[in-house]
Amino acid sequence: MKNTFHLKVKGAEIFDYFIAVLLQDVLAYTGRTVTPAQLKAGFTYQKNISNNPKKPRIASVRLTEYSYPQHYAVVYTRENLRRTAVYDVIEEARGSRFIMTQQTEKQVRGEDGKLVWKVIDPADKEKQPSLMMRLRMMVAARQIRRTVKRPALV
Repeated sequence: MKNTFHLKVKGAEIFDYFIAVLLQDVLAYTGRTVTPAQLKAGFTYQKNISNNPKKPRIASVRLTEYSYPQHYAVVYTRENLRRTAVYDVIEEARGSRFIMTQQTEKQVRGEDGKLVWKVIDPADKEKQPSLMMRLRMMVAARQIRRTVKRPALV
């Protein structure tokens, strides 16, 4: 699944926002405080990806690519499911373009009986983002604009 958002904020600002969300996630699930300087390919932590507190689903989250301020990728892995998420920021004349690409794979037994990963939701399929995702991106852009453009009090 591929979603593209055109935002009226600078690319580095939207990238910083999503890295801050990632760092908050690490703090919430591990209790570790991590700085952006500590992020690099191979960084891993565990998190609960379930919305139901009675049925936790623990996933391993691994940062596979990190290039500040335009690109990062993570892989969520749990039991027999793997989701790769790639986030790209492209600077434009009037803001930036944020491209979110996700691919989901499920582990199944092949014809020879060996376990193999089968793609169940391909990354190259352009998709209209859900209403919830569009609202999240609007809120993120609004928060960034408010944070960045506040005048200093004298």
